[in-house]
Amino acid sequence: MKKILIPILLIFMSCNNKTTETTVYPFKGILIDVIYSEHKMMIKHDAVPGFMMEMTMMFNIDPSIDMNKYTPGDSLNFNFYILEQEEGPAKTWVNELQILGHRNLKDEETYDDFFDDNNAIQLGEKLSNATFLDFNGQEVELSQWDGKFKYISFIFSRCPMPNFCPAVILKNQYLINQFQNNENVEFIIISFDYKYDTPEVLKQSYGNIFDSYKNIHFLSSYNHKDDIINMAEEVGLGFSGIDDGDPREMYHTLKSLLINPEGILMSSYSGDSWLPKEVELNIKNRLKAYGMD
Repeated sequence: MKKILIPILLIFMSCNNKTTETTVYPFKGILIDVIYSEHKMMIKHDAVPGFMMEMTMMFNIDPSIDMNKYTPGDSLNFNFYILEQEEGPAKTWVNELQILGHRNLKDEETYDDFFDDNNAIQLGEKLSNATFLDFNGQEVELSQWDGKFKYISFIFSRCPMPNFCPAVILKNQYLINQFQNNENVEFIIISFDYKYDTPEVLKQSYGNIFDSYKNIHFLSSYNHKDDIINMAEEVGLGFSGIDDGDPREMYHTLKSLLINPEGILMSSYSGDSWLPKEVELNIKNRLKAYGMD
């Protein structure tokens, strides 16, 4: 398949004549896994010039697609859609899948059960302490924010998918703005890329954006591999491929957590579909119950 960029502008007319832009990219790749319960596929795709390097990623699949038709090892052509919205992060999905052939997956193309969150702590259970690095390279423990509500999310700086890590940043920015005058809520964003995302990298990537906020903390897991792996297993966050150092081979899921002042898990948000306003209401209700609003 000729790998070219195909931008398509779709105009949706509404009462206020707003314009929404959708861009479509043609992809080719190998199906690694089918996540039927979430209507998603993990696909190892070729590079798309001018857009994305070769890598393995999780894709949202259009609801009209019959997932039962596809098997790991299928060679696929498909279109990847990005819908830029006037408010909030972009939406992405895959459609027009075409099976070109099939082969057995290589051992290095499969992943283990690190994505399995069956062993994660449950709501009402206490989150273990962990130590990471702040922008200045100083060690900080999650427990230093005990006595406050903590909203914890996970990213890595080289994530190319607009509805993954970049969306997490945007959603947190919305929440930070809603609670910037409440000292009882802290927002913590942890990079699980313990090899590349040093404190300097995170500061360069996000420092200028969040300099004016006091209630946001970006933490690096650099040289703290055990802490991030133990925490990931405990909360059901999945990632792999970090040791290879190649972002094309990195897989990850999405997870955000609301922790109460006693360190207890109150809410857990998986995937990319959680809405900031719903989380805002949840936090406000929790704060009110504690008399901390």
